[in-house]
Amino acid sequence: MHLHGIDSLRVEISESTLARLLAEGHLGASELRCLDHASGRRLRRLCLKSCVWRKAGGGCNAPGCCPLRREGAKC
Repeated sequence: MHLHGIDSLRVEISESTLARLLAEGHLGASELRCLDHASGRRLRRLCLKSCVWRKAGGGCNAPGCCPLRREGAKC
């Protein structure tokens, strides 16, 4: 199986780790391919939370925004 001409790996990653990688800008949704609809929905939700979080300057003050689930804490 190839993804953009490069051999791909099939791995599993926790939602919290994926949220952190997206929020910190280490990984983008376009670099991933979901293997089922439920995962695609969850990825879209994580991407939206990441975008809101990053637009807010990376702070966790807005309830429900922190993709790292650290509302009220300093990141």
